[in-house]
Amino acid sequence: MVQQQENGQGKSIWRRRFRSEASLMEFNPTEGPFFCGRAPFVLLLALALIGLFATGFLTYRHVLLASHAGSVGDSVLCRAQGKINCDAILLTEYSDILGYFSSAVLGLMGFVFVLWCLLNALFNERMRKLAWVLLVVYFFAAIGFSWYYVYVMLFQVDYVCTWCIVVHIVNLLSLVIVLVVSIKRRNEFLLREISTIGERVYFIAGGVLVSVAVFFASSMWEKSLSFQDAKTKFEEMANDPVVIMAMLTASPTHEIPISPQDPIYGSPGAPYPVVFFSDFQCPVCASSEAFLRELVDLNPGVLQLVYKNFPLSVECNRLVLTDLHPAACPAARAAYAAFLLGGSQAFWKYGDLVFAHQKRLHPDSWLTFATDLGLDQARFRQLMQPGSQADMKLKEDVELGNRLSLQATPQMFFGGKKLPEGLKVIFLVDTLEKLIRAGDPQAKDLRLRRR
Repeated sequence: MVQQQENGQGKSIWRRRFRSEASLMEFNPTEGPFFCGRAPFVLLLALALIGLFATGFLTYRHVLLASHAGSVGDSVLCRAQGKINCDAILLTEYSDILGYFSSAVLGLMGFVFVLWCLLNALFNERMRKLAWVLLVVYFFAAIGFSWYYVYVMLFQVDYVCTWCIVVHIVNLLSLVIVLVVSIKRRNEFLLREISTIGERVYFIAGGVLVSVAVFFASSMWEKSLSFQDAKTKFEEMANDPVVIMAMLTASPTHEIPISPQDPIYGSPGAPYPVVFFSDFQCPVCASSEAFLRELVDLNPGVLQLVYKNFPLSVECNRLVLTDLHPAACPAARAAYAAFLLGGSQAFWKYGDLVFAHQKRLHPDSWLTFATDLGLDQARFRQLMQPGSQADMKLKEDVELGNRLSLQATPQMFFGGKKLPEGLKVIFLVDTLEKLIRAGDPQAKDLRLRRR
């Protein structure tokens, strides 16, 4: 009898334990359990924001220093002098992983991922256990990097990065918190994950994508600044008067014929012609021509502008590979027809109309512009035909440009020297002055007027 009672009590205890365990397995996902409350997540969130600021600040400094785009002032925790010098460490080989990945950017990526985990866990209780597992894994990996960089600061470099130390302290405190909570809540780790498959995919994929996006954004920013810095240095060198004159002196001198058949702006008797090869559908040509005409106006009797056509179109330019400006050939033919009918004055007025309507040119534009200027319509139509005088002059200009190996517009020649492309306005005037003085001893005191 006693034995039966003991057996009955044993079975009762077993059934209660089974029901208790079953109740843990058959919970309502909308009611929990949720691993733990908000407090540990809020505490980690505060630390993560500190780490995010510190790594963001270091990333900002690293990008500017690595791209040579500038520098930032000293911060409260980092003075660019003595042993405490964040910039000095950011410029060492240890600031990059495998010579490419910035350690500061990787740290920023990490804290972005941590922030993603914490915010999602705070607003979605079902994902707290999954978030905590990822945080444990992350901070174990992060503390390994922290120990490595502490070793570097102590034994490999002569400087201390205080913002780096802040990051390492944040990693250490965060690891302690996740370990303490994990040990205290170890039984909850045995519970089945209650987040749905969709939530897990969103949570993990979203965290990875957000952190990777931060990495690529920072890298692209650095590459963009590096490219801009290289471009600026190249432009400074290319516009250095000493470099320009050395290049021009060493460059060949070309024979460029100038005849009464060429449209000229300024006095035909001016001793110093600027030969300008242009394309009426080239936007830069329009602004360059306007500047050169203004320069001639400022220096009457000294400079003249000679116009040569070089359309970048397969219709009339045999060496052009693509039809970059399909309306450039008829535009050039029409402008020269205006020259033949009304002289240089008509040519420049016609050219102004073409440049003003650069984006709206069509086959009827040529006669419309001629009519607006009061040119003989019948004669204009004849000059627009193949084999006409205007067509022959266009071919002559294009052949000259090809013999000079021109590949783009605008192109300028002065004293037989091809001027560098992209020359800034102030340096262009200086270059013209130097070339005049070098080629004409009597003009050693000549000064061109500037706007």
